[in-house]
Amino acid sequence: MCRFDLPVLSFCNNKQTTSAMSKMVTWISPHYKESAVAHETDGLFYGEDVVRYMKFNSPLSIKFCLADALRYQQGKQHIEVPKGCFFVNNRGRDMECLPNNLGGKVLFLYFTDALMHDVRRNLNLPDNTLLDAPETPSQPSHFFEHIYRHTDTLTESLNVLARQVSSDGISRRDLTPDVFYQFAEKLLVLQNGVSKEMRRLNARTPATREELYRRVLTARDFMHDHWQQELVLPDIARQACLSPYHFHRSFREAFGVSPGLWLRRKKMEKAKMLLETGHVSVTETAQICGFADVFSFSKAFKKVWGVGPGKIPAD
Repeated sequence: MCRFDLPVLSFCNNKQTTSAMSKMVTWISPHYKESAVAHETDGLFYGEDVVRYMKFNSPLSIKFCLADALRYQQGKQHIEVPKGCFFVNNRGRDMECLPNNLGGKVLFLYFTDALMHDVRRNLNLPDNTLLDAPETPSQPSHFFEHIYRHTDTLTESLNVLARQVSSDGISRRDLTPDVFYQFAEKLLVLQNGVSKEMRRLNARTPATREELYRRVLTARDFMHDHWQQELVLPDIARQACLSPYHFHRSFREAFGVSPGLWLRRKKMEKAKMLLETGHVSVTETAQICGFADVFSFSKAFKKVWGVGPGKIPAD
């Protein structure tokens, strides 16, 4: 077992730590400073049957759940990361990992300030600046902490990496930094998109803007998780703790579409996925998506995809 394995389970000194895992794999990049402390090393951790409790000071990380759910306490906030979602966690956050059920599978990616700073500079600065000053003192990166459900490209990349690590099954201390560069780039692109959406909001201060963005995201996640239900604007706005008009206006500012249009598009995405399985008829799909009849469903489907639902080939 490599030197990095144990700190992943107990990298908070003098605090209670218990854990049990049927499978654990760690990868480490030696490109930057090696350390026995998790948050000082660019590293990857994969675990199956994760049942653990610990308190820790978090590194900058992506915490991806592949099965069951990941449960944390951050101050007074309870965080539960569902299957297929990931949580972006900033460096230096005091967190408590709550016990999980047997059957849980997780993938964590840890990033040093040095690596993230290097990638961020190369993505944002012009070539002449990078040539004149190839190295600068490392600066901490700050990301919008959230449970991300809507980032298909990054989620798929995490799934691919998890399959690779699981099938490999061997801890490595000589991993090249390629994996961490790749995901650092994707994480920074995600953050740039979040920052653009946040800047569109009509709020006087950055703190108010961030809080407003967090609220409309909470409501969007609610629509994502309850897309099959017949949702109305006041109920959705209530999830954001905003008035219907304030929520509607802020949602349009941030995401460029109204909440109603976003929800209809989500229904059509789910409908297309159902039809592509070949196991669900057009009539059944219309009912699942909450349409009163096949005609109105077909009309809405064709408006989004350009063809009727009967034209979608099964995989």
